[in-house]
Amino acid sequence: MARKTKYFFNPKSLEFERVRDNVKYIVWRFFGLTSLVIVLGLLMAFIFSRVFASPREKYLMNQNRDLRREIAAIDREVDEFEKQMTELKERDLKIYRAMYEADPPKPVDYRGADYAELLALPEGKLIQRIRLKVDRLAKDANAQTKSYTTLTKLIRTKEEVINSIPAIQPVANKELNRMASGYGYRLDPFYHTASFHAGMDFTCDIGTEVYATGDGVVMKSMNDGWGYGNHVIISHGFGYTTLYGHLSRIAVRPGTRVKRGQVIGYVGSTGRSTGPHLHYEVRKNDNPLNPAFFYHNDLTDEQYQRMLELSKRETKRFD
Repeated sequence: MARKTKYFFNPKSLEFERVRDNVKYIVWRFFGLTSLVIVLGLLMAFIFSRVFASPREKYLMNQNRDLRREIAAIDREVDEFEKQMTELKERDLKIYRAMYEADPPKPVDYRGADYAELLALPEGKLIQRIRLKVDRLAKDANAQTKSYTTLTKLIRTKEEVINSIPAIQPVANKELNRMASGYGYRLDPFYHTASFHAGMDFTCDIGTEVYATGDGVVMKSMNDGWGYGNHVIISHGFGYTTLYGHLSRIAVRPGTRVKRGQVIGYVGSTGRSTGPHLHYEVRKNDNPLNPAFFYHNDLTDEQYQRMLELSKRETKRFD
């Protein structure tokens, strides 16, 4: 399209004269248009970069998302390690040290670096929390190593204690499929209310062999009618006793000295029972303890963890 010619009225000559662009006007007009084009170009580039990521940016965004997911997974794994460490500490304090009459270990000092500098990183709070958890687990692991070293020395000097402490399951249960009800508050099968269950119930066929879980002397072998029915109580010394209830038949007499693994009776459903099973208790100074903590001689670490999980389930009692 042809450019329009502009005119202006000259009062001196009383004529219309043609307007001619001067150099300054042309230069300013050029720079003005150029600046407008540059600004619009930068604005479009900014909008495009925000809306449409480059392949490189998409790769980095996906990588960051994957890293956040991995960090969160690590945090969950650390939580599981903390749970396992808590169980080990509980097992150490309540069982091993009670068994060998050892003083409890000194409390772990968790004071140390707070890693505040990690907060400046992406996901800094989560990374800081994981680092603090890992440091705490490392200190716990070191403390447990020292504790077990001390206990190992005690074990070597207390063979009699080792043989006497209940340390196996009272029935053959390698597959862990006979554990019916664990220790703690459970639903009473007769009154249908929650009541404390001082032992563990193992479901077995009538006549299944029942074993002494540690060396000791038979204190009682009797039938008390409605309660434990035919049952045996063994004194293992050092404050420990075990009870085996609802037997169909008893194989030992009071005063008999028994060895760990010796048959002392057979599973039944006598006394206050809703079906064939063995009710088993472990006591220290007549205080009930969770029998699941004492199966360390005939279970692997993996089986032991499985047994703990099974024993915590809210299942119905048989007695």
